[in-house]
This record gives sequence, structure tokens and C-alpha cells, in this order.
Amino acid sequence: MSVRVRFAFLAALLAVAACDRPERIEANEAVPAAEPVPAPAPEAMTPEDLVQALYMEPQIPTAAPHVRLYFAEPLVDGLSGEEGIGFDYRLDAQDGAIDELVVEELAAGPDGSSVVARFDRAGRPVSMAYDLCRRDNGEWRIINVRSVQNDWNLRDLTGADADEDASSQPAC
Repeated sequence: MSVRVRFAFLAALLAVAACDRPERIEANEAVPAAEPVPAPAPEAMTPEDLVQALYMEPQIPTAAPHVRLYFAEPLVDGLSGEEGIGFDYRLDAQDGAIDELVVEELAAGPDGSSVVARFDRAGRPVSMAYDLCRRDNGEWRIINVRSVQNDWNLRDLTGADADEDASSQPAC
């Protein structure tokens, strides 16, 4: 191969290589930022999702940070710690297994929701009523749990209303 052909081949190779290189950026020149790819926004939990998730817990949450994932602040102290309330408020019983859990929203508004959880426990139908509030950030929290069959609710059992004016709405 002649020197001329080699030189032409080398020149062509350098020209092609130069096309694949990014243009040179001077030291004082701003480097163009890559467009950020937005992360997909996780879907917000609905009131039904939150109650369903509470039932999926292997046992009732008792550590304050864990309780805060489900409940409004006025209930946290009463549900936290080893003492707690002494029974599984989700089941309206000390313990046990449930079958055929159905969680359904009965009433909804922009700031509140009422949900009922229905299930069978030891062959008997049980219904638990949940009241929820929506925080400023859009997350839902439980502000009360009531037994449909028995006469109790978590706000009374935990003393959550002790410091609140009776005419005020429970804090979320």
C-alpha cells in the first residue's frame, strides 16, 4: 500500500472518529445538564388500602414510629409501648385468625373517610368501623376504630380525647 493510500485511509478514519466525539467544552463554559428523568410518583394509599395494610401486619404495631404509619398523632401514645390497650383492636379480640376480610369505604370526603372491615372470626361475622382523616400532605391516617358488635372505641380506650375540646374535630 502506498504512502498516499495509507494517508488517505488514516485521514478518513480520523474524520469518522471525530464525528463520534462530543464537541469540546471550554473550561469556563457551562456544561449542559442532562434532562432529569422524573421518578414515577407512587400512588397514594386510599383509606381502604391503609386499613387493609393494617390487617396485613402480623401483629398490631406498638413502636411509636410504626403506629404513626397508620394512626393520627392523638392515638400514638395510647397504642405505643408494651402495655398498649391489651387486645388486638383490629379483631375485637385477644388474638385469633380471621377469614374472608373485606375492606370497604362507606363514606368519603376531601378530608375524611369512613371504612368498614368485615371478616369471619371463629365462624362468626365481625365488623370494625374506621374513621380516617387526610393530612395536609394527602396521606390518610386512622383517627378512630370502633367495634360494631361491642361498645368500645380506640379514642376512649387510649384517652385520645382527654386534651381536646369536645366541639373540636380530632387532630390528624
